[in-house]
Amino acid sequence: MRDDKLWTAAELEQLSPDERHRVFNEGIVTDLDQLSPEFLDRVRAKGWALLVERGLVAPQADGG
Repeated sequence: MRDDKLWTAAELEQLSPDERHRVFNEGIVTDLDQLSPEFLDRVRAKGWALLVERGLVAPQADGG
């Protein structure tokens, strides 16, 4: 189970290098099913907008 704790720099500085490494690795999500649908929609929309902005893809006919 993922730990959704937000760590401050001060908290991380108090950890050993091994503990910081563990905290970092535990925060990496590799399964998109672990993300909320709302967050995933926002990420996809932002990614698409950046591709369009940089001319890498044409805008979709529906405005996307």
